[in-house]
Amino acid sequence: MSNQIQINQKLMEREDRLVEVFDLERQINGILGGEPYPLAPPDTLPSLQKRKKPKKRKAASKKAAPLRVRKLDPETESAYRIEYRQNDETCIEIHTDPRPLALLLNTELPTVGIDRIETVQPAENGEWTVVETLYEGDVQGRSSNG
Repeated sequence: MSNQIQINQKLMEREDRLVEVFDLERQINGILGGEPYPLAPPDTLPSLQKRKKPKKRKAASKKAAPLRVRKLDPETESAYRIEYRQNDETCIEIHTDPRPLALLLNTELPTVGIDRIETVQPAENGEWTVVETLYEGDVQGRSSNG
């Protein structure tokens, strides 16, 4: 039986017991002619006990924030150009949406390494003119954000 099924069964049993306690308290109040009897909840109920929150690990707090790729400036930039290595082959692609680039930038893949992400503008000769370099990888595989 799965853990969730066992937990749900115990929660249903708990609810049944709470209904029984509520009915007993109503019967006591009925004996007193509707006057409430000063019933205090037991101090030792596990659900009423305060618990300390576990401390977060320092390693989790030192985790680097994900790298972002900013939006294009519509007046000076038309697209992103990404240059990456895949299985020792250099590939260059043009994209207009920054989301897949940010996803690739923040996902370590064994056969893919990003060399550069730039914003570009088309030139009259059909080539692309670099407006700004947003990211540049290091030769040894380490990266720096430019």
